[in-house]
Amino acid sequence: MEPQVRRVLQVSARRVLVTGAASGIGAHAAATLAERGWEVVRSDRRPGDGVVELDVTEAGAWTQVVAEHGPFDGLVNAAGIRERARLLDLTPEQWDRTVAVNLTGAFLGTQAVGRALVEAGRGGSIVHVASVNSETPVAGQPHYCASKAGVAMLTRAAALELARHGIRVNAVAPGAIRTPMIQDRIDEGQEEALVKRIPRRRLGEPADITEAISYLLSDAADYVTGVLLPVDGGFLLN
Repeated sequence: MEPQVRRVLQVSARRVLVTGAASGIGAHAAATLAERGWEVVRSDRRPGDGVVELDVTEAGAWTQVVAEHGPFDGLVNAAGIRERARLLDLTPEQWDRTVAVNLTGAFLGTQAVGRALVEAGRGGSIVHVASVNSETPVAGQPHYCASKAGVAMLTRAAALELARHGIRVNAVAPGAIRTPMIQDRIDEGQEEALVKRIPRRRLGEPADITEAISYLLSDAADYVTGVLLPVDGGFLLN
């Protein structure tokens, strides 16, 4: 039997929706995927030049984006929020807001894009951005950790159900990545202490996460589904 030959990473004439594309990992992923041949639809709750408006917490907004800008072959769910609050001080509003964006948004996106792919009879690839904190907790962010743990399990459950339709669902779990989200939370001294906890002895860059996203989205990962891929410089080894 002759081995199948697949295109590795490079694609053409395929369409992907990237959420959270106005900054950070989402913006970097959108730019890189465009360079590699994807037709990229950038979305964010803050629309702008080349970025369509999408509130990931609203089912109707997903329906509209899929109808107006699809069909899509892929989804990169990079939208997310993170704020500090210790368990005993955490308000129900903070909990609900974090879960709504990080977890409910991932569910609604998987459902909307998944439904469209199934109805069209075509396969596809969905990649969520989870976190190392889906695997290990951190003080002062119970709501964030719980939401990302939910994303990790949603990924596995969705992968199980959608595999028969030719739809793969995976997630990356970034460690400490040099984005506005982390730079707003640490000063120079804290960064040095954090780096000492990372076996690779550096913060990650958005490009590190984008490479993992690009792989999971591509045909090179055709036999990969239901995976949570840590990209953390070895942080979870500690």
